[in-house]
Amino acid sequence: MNDTEREKKELEVAEVQPVAEEINSKLGTDYVAKPSQIEPADVLLQSPSGSHAERPVQVVSIPRDYEIRADNKNIERLKSTLAEALQQRGVSHCAVGMTVLANATKRGVPQQQIAHLADEITKISASMELGGIYELDHMNFLGFDPELTAYISNAVVFRDDSHNGVTVDTPGVAAQLPDDGKWIDEGIHLKLKKYGGVDAVRNLTLVIAVEALVDRQQVDAFIAANPPEKLPFAEIWINSTEGVFCLKPRI
Repeated sequence: MNDTEREKKELEVAEVQPVAEEINSKLGTDYVAKPSQIEPADVLLQSPSGSHAERPVQVVSIPRDYEIRADNKNIERLKSTLAEALQQRGVSHCAVGMTVLANATKRGVPQQQIAHLADEITKISASMELGGIYELDHMNFLGFDPELTAYISNAVVFRDDSHNGVTVDTPGVAAQLPDDGKWIDEGIHLKLKKYGGVDAVRNLTLVIAVEALVDRQQVDAFIAANPPEKLPFAEIWINSTEGVFCLKPRI
């Protein structure tokens, strides 16, 4: 495991630990979050006492990084250069949020890698319906430009019919997200498609890591429109700055 992969794994474990604590509080269990190296689990909920069955967890995240200063020149250059490159390629109705790594803040992202990212986002945007969301992660970057993995952890592309231009931001795309929780549904089905459908995720816990990009209104709207028994995965949780919310409890 290289440094980038190790950092990504540490972030995944950190996102799941608050969920473990919430489960423990509600059910009297003793789960702790541990890294997993075997797909489809990013993280394992393990019981140190051995009293409770292990739970495999998949993490889907919306970019964020509160350690990045808003006036970091390298980050501002990355955002403006990528936005300009996307506009030059004819992209519109598009918001991009990225989680950048230390190399991006310290040294900046090379022009060639920004161009390659713009090319990939252009292809994605052209095939997306308005309101759609698409996540580019470490494995995606390896597919079209491995050098990007040294600078960006992941990126989310969001299509919005209320926004004619291009927005690029970090920590995320909060201003562009719909209030009705539709993007939550998109995030769930992104993972569902990746792992082959309902049967493949029947025993898998999904943790959606969104930080500041979700509020209680969005969660309540999603729950009202999506009865737990109709949702895939064994259980679904959201970890946000407003708290940890359960969209589907494990039965």
